[in-house]
Amino acid sequence: MLSDNDLINLMISEPSWEDVIVKIVAEEGMDPWAVDICALADVFSTYLAKMDQLDLRVPARFILITAILLRMKSDILAEKKQRILIPESTSVAKDEELMRTLAALPPLQPPLKRVPLGTVTMNELITALRKAFEVQERRERRKLKIRAIVERAVPAGDTDITKRIENLLAAINQAIDELHHDVEFSKLVNRWERAEIVRALIPLLHLSQDGKVRVKQEELFKEILVELRRKDSNATIQKGAA
Repeated sequence: MLSDNDLINLMISEPSWEDVIVKIVAEEGMDPWAVDICALADVFSTYLAKMDQLDLRVPARFILITAILLRMKSDILAEKKQRILIPESTSVAKDEELMRTLAALPPLQPPLKRVPLGTVTMNELITALRKAFEVQERRERRKLKIRAIVERAVPAGDTDITKRIENLLAAINQAIDELHHDVEFSKLVNRWERAEIVRALIPLLHLSQDGKVRVKQEELFKEILVELRRKDSNATIQKGAA
């Protein structure tokens, strides 16, 4: 296993995860043409645990590769556990027992995916890990892209959400007191622009979630009505809807 000095030297040189795997395979004396996934997964996870003990920064990509290797190991072990070993027979009784065993086996089904039960070459392993890593990177980029779109669509504003909720509730109360009926959502928006619409809609959804108002839309893409929900001493007065 890599010594503390080896770990520190690797981190100083900022290696790629490919370099670390190659180094581990070499240090453990594994055959690069027949890499034992189970052994590599154990050694690589131990390598990361040792890095953490030495208080070295563990790159996120190393943690991801560890997870992938452990998943490969679990697939291999699960497949091995399901295999049925049939001993060689040397007598008629054993032949009959073998026939009964074969008859009890379920019919062969093609596997949904190919799980390597043996060893793989270093190039095959690196290629498989790169593909898995690229898939994860694409997912992360997609999340960042969606987050950026949401941030552009939802303005930050100069007041916190609590204040905006209070201001909108006050505006709803005032409008209903003046109109004496449900208030249209469009009347609660300062300017009918995307940023202002979103700015008014978010606190409205909070008020609806808290049960302070009821919102309804009688026709799709038509006006949203806001109904104020409050109780007085005699009856429940419902004003406004969405």
